[in-house]
Amino acid sequence: MERVATLLAGSHFRQALVRLWVIGSHTPALNEWEQARGNDATFDAAVAHFLIGLQNEQTITTAEILAAPLALIRALDEFAALHRAPGLDAAHCRNSDLAFKEAGRNYWLVPVALQARREVSLAKQVGNLQTWFRHHAVLPCVTVHGINVSVSVSEGSLDAALAALRDQAAGELTVWIAHFTDDADVQWSREQGTGRNWRTTHIDPPDVRQQSMLEAVEAAVQTGAHVLVFPEFTIDLQHRRALEEYLLRREPTTLWLVVAGSFHEPVPADQSHVAYNTAPVYDGTGEVLFAHRKLRIFGDLDKGAENVDLGNALHVLVTPLGCMSVLICKDFMDEHPTVRTLLTELPVDWAFVPSYGDDTTLKAHKNRAQVLATVSVGTNTVVAQTQNTAMAQAGVPPPHLPGFGHAAGSKDPSTVDASGGLVRFPLRVQPRPATSKSQPTLTRVK
Repeated sequence: MERVATLLAGSHFRQALVRLWVIGSHTPALNEWEQARGNDATFDAAVAHFLIGLQNEQTITTAEILAAPLALIRALDEFAALHRAPGLDAAHCRNSDLAFKEAGRNYWLVPVALQARREVSLAKQVGNLQTWFRHHAVLPCVTVHGINVSVSVSEGSLDAALAALRDQAAGELTVWIAHFTDDADVQWSREQGTGRNWRTTHIDPPDVRQQSMLEAVEAAVQTGAHVLVFPEFTIDLQHRRALEEYLLRREPTTLWLVVAGSFHEPVPADQSHVAYNTAPVYDGTGEVLFAHRKLRIFGDLDKGAENVDLGNALHVLVTPLGCMSVLICKDFMDEHPTVRTLLTELPVDWAFVPSYGDDTTLKAHKNRAQVLATVSVGTNTVVAQTQNTAMAQAGVPPPHLPGFGHAAGSKDPSTVDASGGLVRFPLRVQPRPATSKSQPTLTRVK
């Protein structure tokens, strides 16, 4: 706590907030703080005392911090939200050297936008650090299982549009979940000489799928969707280029984000033995905001698995509507330690999930989404799924397994039909300090 006092004395308020998060993330420490918190009147008085001290640039001693650490967190969290400085350039935010360093690890300090985090079951229980941080959250630059975390901030027209939506009295984010019923399907190649590992090559017939893809874009636009999510293995690399060009040529609409499914992508293009299962995210003009590389590949050693390399990073886009990210199929619902607790360690507000699987896959997605929405984080989930035709029985037409959306705080998902459909996510915005007019930003300045 001496370091916290030193940081406050130097007006390094955000660094002090990160330091308190790191200390409090150790369960015994947080339990001791909660046990010694006192009644509500005592706690509120301590918060008011710290706020006055911060506003008047008074010295806050180590003894005062030790006497009421949770009150300091609440006051400092409020104070930092009131005085957010202009954010860093989005390109710089990807540089972990610009993050806050505490106890040998780097962290991002991000704003909390939505109320759903306050309403999940765990937020009402003891030992939950997010209960005390109302306006901020802290994301590690590397997770406990070694997944790298990169962060950027929405900018320009995208940021302005999302901010305007947030400020509407009854705003809602609408998402078109795509699903294809045409005669096109993914084609595969096998590793020579083994027949065990496979890689996607293209969608055939390509013109049929391209027409269906553009029709899905138009359907999303006509319904006023803000986000469009395609399933895994439904849009190949050639279709991506056509989608980019189509979005670039089109007149501006309310379609602000497009998650272009995912596909096996050689990287670099002339070295086909190195590839990732990638999911690019475009803005409404076809510009790539970021791309996610799949963390957990599908298959096993005996029956064949994806012949791709594993990704090792998660990208978080900080927006006026909260933190958004993309996960591909098993990244979201797998029980492997690297991803099982990924979205609790990195509590994003929006998870967009392209998927390829069967009814078991879809059920696992729904179970994970329900827990994230109501129990642990308060995450809004969108899953766009298509049937794994390679697993279909001979002579039996594969079923259509379209995706779903699960709004934070809702007990049940909203499903779409075989032609895709629109899902609405009501925006319950986290109350902001009355005098704060700044947009959500990342910063490491005072």
